[in-house]
Amino acid sequence: MKWRDKVYKQEEINKAVAVDIVDYCEKNNIELKSDSERYYRLAAHDSLVIDRRKNSFYWNSKGLGGNTINFIQKVEGKSFKDAMKTLLDQEQKYQDNKSVEYVVEPYEYDYGKQSNSFNKARDYLVQERKIAPEVVDDIHSKGLIKQDRYSNVLFLWKDKDQIMGCSEQGVYKSDKYKKGSWKSVQKNSTANYGFSVPYGQPRNLKFFESSVDLMSYASLHKEKLKDTHLVSMEGLKHNTVFNYMSKAMKELDESPDSVALCVDNDAGGKEFLDKFKFLRLKHNNGSTSSIRSEIPDNPYNQAKWDWNDQCKYLAKKKEQEIEKDKAPFHQVLNEMEKRKNMYAYHKQKQAER
Repeated sequence: MKWRDKVYKQEEINKAVAVDIVDYCEKNNIELKSDSERYYRLAAHDSLVIDRRKNSFYWNSKGLGGNTINFIQKVEGKSFKDAMKTLLDQEQKYQDNKSVEYVVEPYEYDYGKQSNSFNKARDYLVQERKIAPEVVDDIHSKGLIKQDRYSNVLFLWKDKDQIMGCSEQGVYKSDKYKKGSWKSVQKNSTANYGFSVPYGQPRNLKFFESSVDLMSYASLHKEKLKDTHLVSMEGLKHNTVFNYMSKAMKELDESPDSVALCVDNDAGGKEFLDKFKFLRLKHNNGSTSSIRSEIPDNPYNQAKWDWNDQCKYLAKKKEQEIEKDKAPFHQVLNEMEKRKNMYAYHKQKQAER
């Protein structure tokens, strides 16, 4: 019987699913980056996160995930039967995930990496990302964003006064980085947390895919953030949403007034939204409300449009309007200059006579 005609038994499927994803990657030259003993990322696709304890993966940018078989299907494009044949290959002797031993290390923020200066990080956020300077200064004054010795922006994941993790954003562009500049989550950053900025009580929660998107939204809606907490999921992470919802409920002793998913306007963002469409919030007055979608407009109908794209787009539009308004004034100045030069010319000619 050809192996493609083989029908796999449930015990064989269970054996394949039990193969440790990290061990599979290491034995097949799939390069990984370690965030911690528990969490790994694909070097080629850093939005794909492997949870070694659960032996599962989640591809944040695409809104999909699953077990070891699904990993091979989605990452390598193999069929179910091809994935099964690969995982049950007797020559490889893949490690069973249950035999993996590791120690989960708590996150420790390295204050020694901080720079005393914030100038380059501020210039990057204001000049490159077009975030309102007053928003940058306000968040910096709260101790939530810093600059490190390499001028990277540090987004501190604070839970009250405790730092739970940190994400880094480079300010220099380079071809060696897939997204144009350095971007990383610090090792051992606590699961289900992210960069968050509180404005009063957590009566309104808004979730973003990145810290820069969060600050961009704050820049565009700075007058409408009363009793609102902004949270970056650092991708598309259901558990981060549920964690902050739970924390808000404990603080308020009731459900928040609203929860909005301010994700990217792309396929991955829309798929993430679909997974929350049947979830309802129950309020103390007996009413219920749904989790809202709050994605940015997509003026150019591109495949992907995020809140920073929107922030830069509106900033450029405003600059163009200002230049347009200046045009008549410049025309008047030019006309006055022409008349002044003409008057000087005639006066000189009269003097020569």
